[in-house]
Amino acid sequence: MATQLWPTGLIGRVGLVLGMAIALELAASTFVFERAELVSTDDALARRIAVQLDSAARVLEVTDRDQRHAVAKGLTEPELSFDWHEAKAGPAPTATDDHVRILKAKLIADEPSLAKRDLALGSAGGTSDVVDGQMALADGSLVTFRAHAPESGLPSLFGQIASVVLLSSCVLLAALLVVRTLAAPLRMLVEATDAIGRGPAVHLDDAKGPREIRRVARAFNAMQDRIAGLLKDRIAALAAVSHDLRTPIARMRLRADMIGGEEARAIDRDLAEMEAMLDALNAHLRGDTDPEKPRRFNIAATLQTLVDDAADAGKAATYVGPDQLALSARPLALKRAFSNIVNNAIAYGDRAGVALADGGDEVLVTVDDDGPGIAEAERDAVFEAFYRGDHSRNRAKGGMGLGLAIARAAVTRDGGTIALANRPEGGLRVTITLPKT
Repeated sequence: MATQLWPTGLIGRVGLVLGMAIALELAASTFVFERAELVSTDDALARRIAVQLDSAARVLEVTDRDQRHAVAKGLTEPELSFDWHEAKAGPAPTATDDHVRILKAKLIADEPSLAKRDLALGSAGGTSDVVDGQMALADGSLVTFRAHAPESGLPSLFGQIASVVLLSSCVLLAALLVVRTLAAPLRMLVEATDAIGRGPAVHLDDAKGPREIRRVARAFNAMQDRIAGLLKDRIAALAAVSHDLRTPIARMRLRADMIGGEEARAIDRDLAEMEAMLDALNAHLRGDTDPEKPRRFNIAATLQTLVDDAADAGKAATYVGPDQLALSARPLALKRAFSNIVNNAIAYGDRAGVALADGGDEVLVTVDDDGPGIAEAERDAVFEAFYRGDHSRNRAKGGMGLGLAIARAAVTRDGGTIALANRPEGGLRVTITLPKT
């Protein structure tokens, strides 16, 4: 039954939540204002009792003593009864709780003459709803009375305001909690969208949530499947072309060897460049389908190995950082990514200054060089496959335009980020952040 009452659409659910919040607010406001009206009515009742007490005292003072008892009984009303005594009949009532004290203060405030009559109040039978009291007449006799005491309520307007604010806050908090629950599928959609291209595809549960959210989840899952299919077809086609090109390249190399001379060596260099392009293309394609699984490894050792290899080859490369720093990622893919970045720094910036730092939940790697840097307009483009900036157009120094594309694919696949920035003192800084888990 509850499931049938709960709307299936997002608009219906939000509307129901708002309607319930408004209804609760109206109910709370009605209760508070009725309470305020009751307090106002009780104040009027207290004023009427004060007037009746003063009037009764004045009437009895001008009445003959032998008739006072009967007159006092005649003054009795449903909420207030009187009696007259020749002399003090017992101990005076004593106010034992705040309610009775507040009532006494109200009565004296409304009729100051009651203070001169030694007005005394006390709870009747241990309850504050009924009070007993007495007051002295001018000749020393006493008038005793029993009154149904009005509720004191909240003593001021601030108390009523506080009640409204408290109830409104509770209603608002409850509404926010329900709306937060309704928005949970939207947060999951945002997280899944943000995860596209950063790792395995995330499929949303299209069987839960409002009708509109379920439709969005189904469309999102279908979109991811279409994207995955297109990428798979593209990768398969490029891999097939890359593989098939190696056969004619091998035949051309054999024929060039038969020719001999400088022309043959030029042809061989062109063929070697074509093979390098194919190798880079295959490495780039493997980034999307690489079966390597994440595991825990020492990234500090990986970076130190790359720097040592470059230094052994006579290149300017340095490492600054800890000897041990573990994280969970794909070590071979990241080693290939860092190798591309270090080689670029040496090729175009004359040196590679590698630094590793522990950022708590993440690892921070920077690679600095002393080159001309990269213009801000090109910093996004250099991550695109086969893009080569002006400083990379020299085939003797430049690559195929895949190094940074491969690096970014490997880093983002493990949930990291990579960014480029020109250093104030000159040169380029590549900053890589990777989560530890």
